[in-house]
Amino acid sequence: MRKIDLIVIHCSATRENRPFPVTSLIACHNSRFGFTGYHYYIERDGQVYQTRHENLPGVHKDCPCFDAQEYKDL
Repeated sequence: MRKIDLIVIHCSATRENRPFPVTSLIACHNSRFGFTGYHYYIERDGQVYQTRHENLPGVHKDCPCFDAQEYKDL
């Protein structure tokens, strides 16, 4: 099994009180970028969806919108 040495956390940047199901995520990303940007998507109810398999070389993003370093040792 491959050793996992990097986990990237993104935020969908939607309001906490508004639903954003995986179907909405896929439609939004496909219309804007032509593909879904996340490997996995976790809905608010905890359901996990696999949406893509690709590596991240050279990718520079402004997300997540919180300090993910706080979670690095979990």
